[in-house]
Amino acid sequence: MIITEFNVCGQKVKISINGEFWAEIPYLIAFDFRLQKGVEVDDSLLLSVEQKVDEKAAFDYGIWYLSRYVATTKKLRNKLYEKQFKKAVIDSVINRLTELKYLDDYAFAENLVAQKSSKLGKRRLQAELKNKGISNEIIDDVLSVLDSNDTFHAAMAVAQKWYRSHELETMQDSQKFFRFMAYRGFDYDTINRCREVLKFEKDD
Repeated sequence: MIITEFNVCGQKVKISINGEFWAEIPYLIAFDFRLQKGVEVDDSLLLSVEQKVDEKAAFDYGIWYLSRYVATTKKLRNKLYEKQFKKAVIDSVINRLTELKYLDDYAFAENLVAQKSSKLGKRRLQAELKNKGISNEIIDDVLSVLDSNDTFHAAMAVAQKWYRSHELETMQDSQKFFRFMAYRGFDYDTINRCREVLKFEKDD
């Protein structure tokens, strides 16, 4: 097969092979593959060119998306799948963006914990991070910085806010309180400690 037409249009080039239009691709990719009129090509070369074109399109989309949204590797991977890029292309782009630090799941997890640890317990934080595709290793590491005092102070702040519009007089009140706090990710011992403090403060 021979390239019979090679027409440069700005930053792209239109290529025909054996007299039939084949594709319009970025000029720099054509240059990298030494494509020009009269060059002989085969299916293997054309497949390599097509993958490089797809990788550039996926990379450009990834940069565009990450410039507008904070995203995990899982989130960006799903967005690229929605754009119907092939798995090999997506894997290549994800690896490149990770190497360039545009994608950083550890930093994402740290930021989420810093922003929400004053309102949520470890269990809820763990669930949110896992849902966003963060690895168990990263989750364990970023949550390890929260000690029991940090967790208790956060839980008390949440509990006191709840207590301003609720009572803790009956068993039913306590059950509502436990459900409310458990939903926010606090463990039984922490919740029970908060309840005892609230009751003591009221009695006092």
